[in-house]
Amino acid sequence: MNTMTQTPAPWGTSRMGPYEAGPTVPQLAPVLAPETQVALVLDGHGRMVEMGGHGTSTSGLTPTQTTPGDGSGPGGANDSDATESYDQDQSD
Repeated sequence: MNTMTQTPAPWGTSRMGPYEAGPTVPQLAPVLAPETQVALVLDGHGRMVEMGGHGTSTSGLTPTQTTPGDGSGPGGANDSDATESYDQDQSD
């Protein structure tokens, strides 16, 4: 007896179609500069391509905790939370 059943295709696949034709993207070749070991991107004619500037960012999570009273006796509620900071440099 054959107990295998065929799983139907997901409903969204019947709504899919081919992508529209897009622009041709030029071929770029990354190479390392021997002196600096920095990656340079060259176009199909061997000319360096400027990739634009980018910034840097930092983030951190600073925990905080409060304890009521002067610590000489029990009691009171403890409270804790965290503050997240995020700094980003401007891109050129």
